[in-house]
Amino acid sequence: MGSFWLLIIFLVLFSLNIYIIKCHSLSNINYDIYFEEKTLYEGEKIHIIEKIYNGKLLPLPWVKSEFEISSNFLMDDGKNYVIRDKLRYTSIFFLLPFQQIIRKHSFIATKRGFYKLDKVFLVTGDLFGLTTSDKVFYFNSSVVVYPQIININNYVKPRSSLIGETIVKRFLVEDNFHFAGIREYQTYDSFNRINWNYSAKSGTLLVNKYEYTSSGDAIIILNVQSNEFERKDVLDKSVIEFGIKVCASLAKDLIQSGISVGFATNAKNEETQEAIDYIFPSRESLQIIKIFEILARIKIEITEYIETLFYNILKTQSYKEVVLITCFINKEIEEYIRIFSQKGIRFTILLLKYYDKKEIELPYTNIYYLSEK
Repeated sequence: MGSFWLLIIFLVLFSLNIYIIKCHSLSNINYDIYFEEKTLYEGEKIHIIEKIYNGKLLPLPWVKSEFEISSNFLMDDGKNYVIRDKLRYTSIFFLLPFQQIIRKHSFIATKRGFYKLDKVFLVTGDLFGLTTSDKVFYFNSSVVVYPQIININNYVKPRSSLIGETIVKRFLVEDNFHFAGIREYQTYDSFNRINWNYSAKSGTLLVNKYEYTSSGDAIIILNVQSNEFERKDVLDKSVIEFGIKVCASLAKDLIQSGISVGFATNAKNEETQEAIDYIFPSRESLQIIKIFEILARIKIEITEYIETLFYNILKTQSYKEVVLITCFINKEIEEYIRIFSQKGIRFTILLLKYYDKKEIELPYTNIYYLSEK
């Protein structure tokens, strides 16, 4: 008879345990998660903040949160694992009545991109694991990871006409109407720059120094085709990723040098899944951020052929400088350069792959071979 009542008591307690866990364990639970940083550069540390609050008398012996982020985030600890292209991260909390816990999780953003935190699963249960309860929380927290900034000149492969030349200086002309002071004479200075009055006073040859000014509006065009025959999918995405770093670095250098710069590409926007609109030239400081935002959101997928984009840009806008960052030059691009160079446009081509032509000779065009290796 005693065993019977013990069984009844056990069943009642077990049923009560199930009822409390299922109906009340996750009630009055406030949970929030977000990226602490809104923007950062590739390779920098990023933090995800978790906040959980138990707003009731019932303590919770364990609560597990589980969320997924891109596997491009390198974790600082081993409490997570990768499923396909997602990194799954879990946290375990013990919550007393009316207790709040805040945790900061650190990761390294290994690749530029636009990343979101959209949902988190919360699971709780009793001490014995006999029953559990779960709930999904939805969020809209995002972070933009800008491309890594590099020194482009460190990646230039030598070419006879380019020895000793830097890419940014290619876009600058010395303005003889902007006097910037006096300096000592160097062997490469022409005699018409010598300031004879100051030279006589100092007893040494001195020359006039002039400021550099920009040669006009420029646009950077990124071709995401890794070879001429690609139509939608890109085979060599790694070389295009290097090209995106080149775009970011060149745009920053030019704008900081006072040159008005725009940007265009035949890639897709990862966030909108639409073709990326042109960014018209500007030398404002915010222009760098506009270009970085677009570069971060690039999905390496072809929206139109480079020759089509190239021609449309040249015919619709008036530019002094056009920079093409590409893996190849085809006959159509060569022909457009020859036609539009007659209108006074200067071209710079940054080749991301070694081109199999022995030598490319195009009017008003500088060609650089770049290599990440």
